[in-house]
Amino acid sequence: MTTFGDGVYQYGGIPVGGGMLPITGFGGKAFFVHGSSGLDGNNGLSPKAPVKTLTQAYALCEDGRGDTVYILNDGGTGATVRDVALVWAKDNCHIVGLGAPAINQRVRISPATTVTDVNAYTPYLTLSASGCIISNVSWFQGNSEDGVASVGLYVSGSRNYINNVSVITGAHANQGDEAATYQVQVTGSENVFEKCYIGQDTAARSNVASANLKFGAGASNEATRNIFRDCIFPMFADGAAPVFVQASTAFDTSRWNLMERCNFINTGTSTISAGITWSDTTGKLFVKDSAFYGCTNVTAADSAYVQLYGVSAASVVDVSLYAGVDIA
Repeated sequence: MTTFGDGVYQYGGIPVGGGMLPITGFGGKAFFVHGSSGLDGNNGLSPKAPVKTLTQAYALCEDGRGDTVYILNDGGTGATVRDVALVWAKDNCHIVGLGAPAINQRVRISPATTVTDVNAYTPYLTLSASGCIISNVSWFQGNSEDGVASVGLYVSGSRNYINNVSVITGAHANQGDEAATYQVQVTGSENVFEKCYIGQDTAARSNVASANLKFGAGASNEATRNIFRDCIFPMFADGAAPVFVQASTAFDTSRWNLMERCNFINTGTSTISAGITWSDTTGKLFVKDSAFYGCTNVTAADSAYVQLYGVSAASVVDVSLYAGVDIA
């Protein structure tokens, strides 16, 4: 038994408490990663013998067992895990960052600073598994390759919990005007995102086909019953075309998706025309108690498929927090 500073006891020395979830399953193992001092030849079973890459830690996990990968940090960028794009396809296997639960956490996964190739890092993480928890880490990609779209986090699995995760990709001036660039794209069902930071405001955006969050990918990949709660969607727009949220075809969602207490913030040099573009006609998006800044309308036209709750469209038109409410 091991005692930790938060007074929690856990067999095998697995850290829990202190904001970290006690998620290791029956028979599950804990693996540790450190981007600078780790070695992929280590077994990763101790913070004193961590592996170097998330890819290697994933290889050590067993599908369905409840394994947890803990990413260590040094409070700065020195311990950044310089990793490749990864498909996380093992159910009930988790990622937890052991660091301050800030924005753009220093518990960070990022390409090597010398790499320019965007294609190699899109999607940067594909979460195709189900029943996984990802907590308190950041994915960062600021590659300089021009003319290439990027996707940070692609969630095709179901019933995953993504908590306090920052997804900051396409963070370079060469990518700000690229179409089909999304921080997060969701085609799975019944996933919950809480307190996440989805987007970036360091590189200007101008393209209509770019979005912080994209729902769905056509009729065979409809996003259903996903929840975004207490999330921040930042943007620096230098044109009117970008959007925060997008469903671009008539069959991108099904049933409903919910965004609750979210903040959509454009602090760029241009006001965007609409915060949400919604071509979908099969599912509804409910936006509750949320704030929009730096956009003329929430949607470009009234839509029975996008419902805004928590502010009166009749009395609030443009008071900074709620800019141009235009919801049927």
